[in-house]
Amino acid sequence: MGAPKIARAEAIKRIALVFRKYGYDGTTLSLISKTTGLGRASLYHHFPGGKEEIAREVFRVTGQQVYELVIAPLKREGTPKERLGEWVKGVDHFYAKGRNNCLLGTMVLSGGLNRFPDIIEEAFQAWIEALTHTLVDAGLDEAEACERARSAVARIQGALIVSRGLGNEDHFQKTLKILPDQLLEGFK
Repeated sequence: MGAPKIARAEAIKRIALVFRKYGYDGTTLSLISKTTGLGRASLYHHFPGGKEEIAREVFRVTGQQVYELVIAPLKREGTPKERLGEWVKGVDHFYAKGRNNCLLGTMVLSGGLNRFPDIIEEAFQAWIEALTHTLVDAGLDEAEACERARSAVARIQGALIVSRGLGNEDHFQKTLKILPDQLLEGFK
């Protein structure tokens, strides 16, 4: 009797965790196979382009999650403060309260930037642009809003690293809690 069949969506979800943990260079087809229960032949059947195609699919699926949880709340109706509150909830959920590594960050540091520069840049830009738009709605001029948005994304990335390094999500949680007020400082 072989390994149980796994749905494609579940396989991608599991593979995403592998890429988040090991990055592009550290993720092997053996790790992917072990994580999903799919043999190499099955992996190549579903992903003829191998690891690179698998990574692209992980980016696509993760990008959809980021849009739903992180970017869409910034585009909804409501005051900038309300939208930022929903954005924080989405960021917190997406990163499992600080327990999950950032896929983009891990890929940047592990060989993925050379293979996927456009995907990585577009993902960061989408987040920065959505935040910038929300801050412009709050009354900031576009240059200041963009600078604050970039700083917020950098602070989240840094907070993830510090929290993971300390083995404690408190730093991530505290950073998320204060970010909306800091982003709107002087413009509430």
